[in-house]
Amino acid sequence: MQSNPVMVTAQTPGAGNRRGLAVVGLGLLPIAVWWCTREAPAWVVMWAIAGAEFFALKLLTLAGLWRTAAAWRIATYLLLWPGMNAKAFLTASLPAARAATGRELMVAIIKLAFGLAMAAWAAAHVTTVSHLLVGWVGMLGIIFTLHFGLFDFASWAWRHIGVAAMPIMRAPILATSLAEFWGERWNAAFADAARRFLFRPLARRWGAPRAGGLVFLVSGLVHETVISLPAHGGWGGPTLYFLLQAAGINLEKSAVGGRLGLGAGRPGWLWMLLVTAIPLPLLFHVPFAERVIVPFFRYIAKEVP
Repeated sequence: MQSNPVMVTAQTPGAGNRRGLAVVGLGLLPIAVWWCTREAPAWVVMWAIAGAEFFALKLLTLAGLWRTAAAWRIATYLLLWPGMNAKAFLTASLPAARAATGRELMVAIIKLAFGLAMAAWAAAHVTTVSHLLVGWVGMLGIIFTLHFGLFDFASWAWRHIGVAAMPIMRAPILATSLAEFWGERWNAAFADAARRFLFRPLARRWGAPRAGGLVFLVSGLVHETVISLPAHGGWGGPTLYFLLQAAGINLEKSAVGGRLGLGAGRPGWLWMLLVTAIPLPLLFHVPFAERVIVPFFRYIAKEVP
């Protein structure tokens, strides 16, 4: 997360309490969804919890905007856009420099086709090759199909009609530091929400470095609920993965990291790639691949001719 000083803003009396109650109330939604689906196949539990958490966070981002935005815009924000910057989507004007281009549409379609091709391969080979190989190819297929394909297409479509819906994935492979990767390029939807609801309030109390570490801890725990919980195993792996990212950013910003050039240029790019890629088996662990992803593609192979 960004380490810039955070200005303290005044809040109306009781605003903090109302926000706290809203967070607790919406936090019960994923728990209720898990309870209702706990006997379902593991991949159903995964998608159900992920959807519930996503929808709860979307509702939270609408605080203060319910009465000022048109109902149809709110509905499209909730159902047809994966971003978390509700104010920009509902009220902001799109700068001409950020208008949708034909090249962006073509790239989004190519990434979508690539993701679908990997997913199709995983479904076609789910009974003939290693479960781990199917799991990893299938996971990459899902990520490319959703995050890089459909989400980019949605951004293009909304900007094509003048809505300020900037891409969620912003060429993360081009990041030249871990801080840039996680704070600006990877999953801007979560980064936007994390800055608003976690980083800025925590930074006011404990400073930016501690707030950033806590954001990564929360991210790890959230991933436990959609990865380890459905898999009934691999506990602690996702949390450790994100704590390693926080440690990597702290080293990157330290005097040693500065001397090694870990925050910019080719050294920063290599550092980002090593820290994000090498520990990935902690995040997408074996129980998740074997008990969630493989059965999901087995189901697809059975249902799709």
